[in-house]
Amino acid sequence: MLKSNSKKYRENIRAYIVENFNPEWYTKTPPETFLEIACFILHDFRSEKYHIPEDLSYYHSEFDAFSDWCAGLPTLLNTCYFYNRSAVDDLCKILEEPAEEKARYTEEQAVNLLTSMIYIELLRAENEMRGLGRIK
Repeated sequence: MLKSNSKKYRENIRAYIVENFNPEWYTKTPPETFLEIACFILHDFRSEKYHIPEDLSYYHSEFDAFSDWCAGLPTLLNTCYFYNRSAVDDLCKILEEPAEEKARYTEEQAVNLLTSMIYIELLRAENEMRGLGRIK
């Protein structure tokens, strides 16, 4: 099992996000780097789900709003693991766990963990972009 601070884990979760990113309906010139993709996803999520005062008071945290957005199957980010794809399989692939370890997770636990891992990695990328001075 990979640790969440390992280089390989970060490569795997970033590859997973890029693989499930679909900007087709959003822009004619899609972002190219992972950092740009992450910021694009967060911007879209916030503009749809977490930007007006009512949103801020309805959700307990931005993560709760993100999780709700993912459960709604956004077009921009394929989150079918919520409904018709095994979140356990996706999670174990990212963490490079052997098949026998799959029994450790229920689908609900895997959905919550996978959503959390995606959200955290998107925030890390956004912070990297801030550090580069590319966003404020």
